[in-house]
Amino acid sequence: MRILFAASEAYPFISTGGLAGVTGSLSKALENAGHDVSIIMPLYAEIEKTRNFRWVSGEFITSAGEKFGLAESVIPGTGISVYFVSKDEYFHRTGIYGPDSGSAYDDNGLRFAFFCRAVVAFHESLRIPPDILHCHDWQTGLIPAYMRNCIRPAVVFTIHNLHFQGNFPVEQYSCTYLPRSLLTMKGLEFYGTFSFLKSGIVYADQVTTVSRTYAEEIQKPESGEGLDGLLLQRSNDFTGILNGIDYDTWNPETDGNLTASYSADSISPRRKCRRALMKTHNLDAGSGELTAGIVSRLTGQKGFDLLFPVMGRLAKRGVKFVILGTGDRYCMNRFSKLALEHPGRISVTLRYDEVMARRIFSGCDIVMMPSRFEPCGLAQMMGMRYGAVPLVNRTGGLADTVIDERDGGFGFVMNRAAPEELYKCIIRAGDLHRRRNRWAWLVKKCMRQDNSWKSRVVLYEDVYSRAVITRKAR
Repeated sequence: MRILFAASEAYPFISTGGLAGVTGSLSKALENAGHDVSIIMPLYAEIEKTRNFRWVSGEFITSAGEKFGLAESVIPGTGISVYFVSKDEYFHRTGIYGPDSGSAYDDNGLRFAFFCRAVVAFHESLRIPPDILHCHDWQTGLIPAYMRNCIRPAVVFTIHNLHFQGNFPVEQYSCTYLPRSLLTMKGLEFYGTFSFLKSGIVYADQVTTVSRTYAEEIQKPESGEGLDGLLLQRSNDFTGILNGIDYDTWNPETDGNLTASYSADSISPRRKCRRALMKTHNLDAGSGELTAGIVSRLTGQKGFDLLFPVMGRLAKRGVKFVILGTGDRYCMNRFSKLALEHPGRISVTLRYDEVMARRIFSGCDIVMMPSRFEPCGLAQMMGMRYGAVPLVNRTGGLADTVIDERDGGFGFVMNRAAPEELYKCIIRAGDLHRRRNRWAWLVKKCMRQDNSWKSRVVLYEDVYSRAVITRKAR
């Protein structure tokens, strides 16, 4: 199949989290399975600085008469072309969605409505159109509406996180250039706004999300963010497919960023990674104490408000924490304050740094994701790949990827999102960590879990085939 991904970000060009990782790695997995895959995304200022692209000749104009430039690059080591939509007034600015991680640009509706029209115009310029146009998250949600009357390609829309919906005031609806007749309860109207995400759900041929459990959760009022009824209506065309990670990119045997390489068959060199982590982050070097790694957006969704009340107690009991990420100012301030109160026990780095993330995964004992809700999660998979035992809340993709060690599994699972539950779970991990042979067995079991894309690609191929059939039946 010829498949075109539309997304607001893609690894390795630009990333704010899991969306970029998925678009970059899933496209590679599909290419490895024999498909012709390409990606289209905006040309942000940060990408433009790299000059790692070439300009495509020709004139590109949207259906609304807007001109835009087009650049092209390739994902290194693949044949996957990546196209960049250039429009300085929308994308040549600091950040992707806002000037920093905690804010959003007021004109994001205008910016991404334009991007959606540019994707449609690009598709129409192709000599051979794709069989599948795969749209990722709310920033591409208007594309299915623009494509609703086209014979091809079939359109698949993936919800990466239902909480982020791209809802904007109806006064801005004119920026979509869509007919007013679509601004109804059956169309884009959503509680007095118009919704990019709802558009994707309504008009795509098939809808997916990033884990089976999350798909079940968001069809219920408690987690449906107001869209549970619509998702139930589309349940026959709605599939939960667990994300995977790129096992070539995330591989402790070949990762040159690590102090030592190791594998599930030989984990002893991992001790060197642990010692290096302690030294780099100025943590007490005692090898018998549990070290917890956090590589995440630092937000309430991720459950870190559950950790704050018990973190000091845990630090006094010898647990060490290495934290990497950015997010809500409240979370960042609380972590920073706790680090000052517990030197040698808590290290906080308020940025995202992929090299540091790899070193944390390779040197910590557990990777923590106590999320209140989690569509899929990638850090627990990356952590397991590098021998960090996951500690998670039983929700969404975390429930699908982590089985508690008491149930014959390889991790630690909280049964409810509460500070004392999290505290008990960490203490249990610390107790087991002191049983060296048992812990080594747990590390090896984690590293042998298969969270690659190989088994997931077959499920996407099925969704694509069903989307083609649905489109032809229109």
